[in-house]
Amino acid sequence: MTPTTVADKASAVEWLAAFALRMRSESESELVLSAVDAAIQETFPHYLADVEVHREVRAATRAHWLGFLAVIGRTQFEARPPTEAVDGARTVARRGYGVDMLLKTYRAAQRGLWRYITQVLHQQIPDPELRGAVLVIFWEHSTQWLDTCLDGIVAAYMDEREHHTRNFDAQRTEIVQAILRGESAPSADSPDYLGYPMDDSHVALILWTDRKVPARHATGLLREHASHIAYTLGTPPPLLISSGVHGLWAWMATSHVPNIADVPVPPIAHIHLAVGTPRSGLEGFRRSHLEAVAAQRIATSAHNASAVTAYRDVDLVCMLTGDGDIESVRALIERELGQLADRSEPTARLRDTVLEFLCAGGNIEMTASLLGVHGNTVRYRLRQAERRLGHTIESRRVHIELALRCLSVYGDELLPVL
Repeated sequence: MTPTTVADKASAVEWLAAFALRMRSESESELVLSAVDAAIQETFPHYLADVEVHREVRAATRAHWLGFLAVIGRTQFEARPPTEAVDGARTVARRGYGVDMLLKTYRAAQRGLWRYITQVLHQQIPDPELRGAVLVIFWEHSTQWLDTCLDGIVAAYMDEREHHTRNFDAQRTEIVQAILRGESAPSADSPDYLGYPMDDSHVALILWTDRKVPARHATGLLREHASHIAYTLGTPPPLLISSGVHGLWAWMATSHVPNIADVPVPPIAHIHLAVGTPRSGLEGFRRSHLEAVAAQRIATSAHNASAVTAYRDVDLVCMLTGDGDIESVRALIERELGQLADRSEPTARLRDTVLEFLCAGGNIEMTASLLGVHGNTVRYRLRQAERRLGHTIESRRVHIELALRCLSVYGDELLPVL
């Protein structure tokens, strides 16, 4: 950076003050946030895939940007870490990320901001001397802001990490996270260790609040609603793991298969939840949670999402947008086909008939022609298939067709073993 004259500096400060007013708009701020997101994504591609961490990082970035704009035109200013940034640091600590991850995230964000601002200033300031003076001041002030705020942010991270490490919840969190990663977790399935029966069926939930709910109130509200859900579903008290200052992971253990439609809507508008499908055993514990994570991603990215997002209602969207794997397909087949998924030859014939019927657009005669049988035979087989499904083909047409098409590609290996 080259030295600036007093005249250059005065002009630059004046220009920056006007610039700050323009950049406070929602549209301009969104461009800055997107640039910072992109820079963090380049460094940590898996970091922002964590929906809750991404929400906290986004909120912290916005708060930093708006706070910085408020003081950018001043010669002297005091930088304080925004509440959102402190909450974000606490969430990062609770999720088990190291302090180095927190610091590298901020440095990546700084690179993204600097890269964006230099492009904007080259477009908006044709005078190279004024542009240079503005860049010098912007760099000095943004560095001062970041360095000062980081002291408080790191302190909040360390306090939360120390408290969490001392807490019994931290031990349970480590066990649960090991289970979710598929790692061996000694005694993880012992009720004495987690206070939770791993051998039962499980329904995983992810609960979170809008940022309008203060962090100090969020956890209590989410725990209370999770307990209410367990009571409604007729299950024992849930296993609860804090996933951040605005989030909670929950599992309901049950000896019966609960009706997900009975999950109560949160009592206030600022609470949201995503629900996995009921699954059994240790693997079911993992899979139901992964489904809830996928449903949460849809809920947080869709503008018209409801307060409760069940994976079963958005599973096809999840698969189409990157959350699907072979186990998700296997689960889809088992759930949608039910008794139509056994391995007997007569049942395979029924499946073939249903698939041909769907491919023929529901035309009985065309289906009969494709199969080389009489139309009445097709009608009989469709009635038999619906009897096994427990409902009409039309009521779950898309899901059934997708399940059958997947079977036609992968073969009987995806059928459940009874």
